[in-house]
Amino acid sequence: MSKRFIITVVTLLVIVMAAGVAIFLAKGYTFSPAEKRIVGTGIITVSSQPDSASVYIDGHLTTATNATISSLSPKQYSVRIIKEGFIPWEKQITVKEGLVTEVKVTLFPAIPTIYPLTFTGVLNPVLSPDGDKLAYLVPSGKKAGVWVWTMAKNQPIAFTRSSEPHQIATNAVTDFSKAALRWSADSKQVLATVSNNNYLLEFDRLNSEPRDITPVLAATIKSWEEDQKSKNASATAGIIDPGLRQVASSSAIVRWSPDETKMMVRKNPVSEKESSNGSLLADFKVYDLEDKKEYSLPAARSHAWLPDSRHIILVEESAISVVDFDGTNKAVIFAGSFLDNFVFPWPDSSRLVIISSFPTPTASEPNLYGINLK
Repeated sequence: MSKRFIITVVTLLVIVMAAGVAIFLAKGYTFSPAEKRIVGTGIITVSSQPDSASVYIDGHLTTATNATISSLSPKQYSVRIIKEGFIPWEKQITVKEGLVTEVKVTLFPAIPTIYPLTFTGVLNPVLSPDGDKLAYLVPSGKKAGVWVWTMAKNQPIAFTRSSEPHQIATNAVTDFSKAALRWSADSKQVLATVSNNNYLLEFDRLNSEPRDITPVLAATIKSWEEDQKSKNASATAGIIDPGLRQVASSSAIVRWSPDETKMMVRKNPVSEKESSNGSLLADFKVYDLEDKKEYSLPAARSHAWLPDSRHIILVEESAISVVDFDGTNKAVIFAGSFLDNFVFPWPDSSRLVIISSFPTPTASEPNLYGINLK
């Protein structure tokens, strides 16, 4: 073989080897002196709402959200995200060789804004099964009766006309000031029970002549309950993993995340003693149906999903908190008085709503108040 041919072959081999090394480096592989071999690294992508928060890896300021942190050795890292005016977020994140670990964070205000949503007085608020409508009573005055607030998603607090509260029954026919309210399974009707009378009200209009369905009340309630059972059974049947399907079918309480990728369960029902004395309810777990992992939740008087399906609302005595769905990063959103443990989230997760009494010369009765989460 000629000298020129040998040089050409050697040159090609060097180019191929260099290209191979470049590809390995581009994919995050590095040489470990300790292990004396080429090892892979991992990547963390960090995003936050709001963005431009500081990201600390193992206590070192590394970058700001939203960003990609590459060439990380496979192990567990302490990731802490901080932004002025918001509650810090921190979690142990495991980086695996050759994989991208995605970290999505919602930062909640350290001092949330609280503002009134109603001024006429509110009693017995009841959230619809679809989470988009609120039925409540205005007990007195010219606007006394049953009201429904249809909450538009992704709307600012200055609501459009279609999402404003509207009255669906007045006290002209009967006194609804002490009525018990209940939603139908399809969230389209409200049952108002006054003494021995039961009025079925359509949610989207004024019911000038409310229909008393007392003679068929039992059949109506049974139909609603069967509809709800059918929905739950359909969601349970859709779980691919047989073990998780068994967990859902055998649990006394199952609350699906809005996107139905997770479920919050409790094996035993809430006892009469727990319900009557307002005990903290423990033993709630979250099952991630996609990752097939389970997490224990902190004890609270009540647990409810935030509509983003990534957080859970905890209601405690004189306090409301939000935690990640795996039970970590507990953030106290509100500490103060609110009535009947009543808390519900706005459909776009932008705020929580409570019912409370802040007596003023013009508002002596309980009203709905919003608490900003963004």
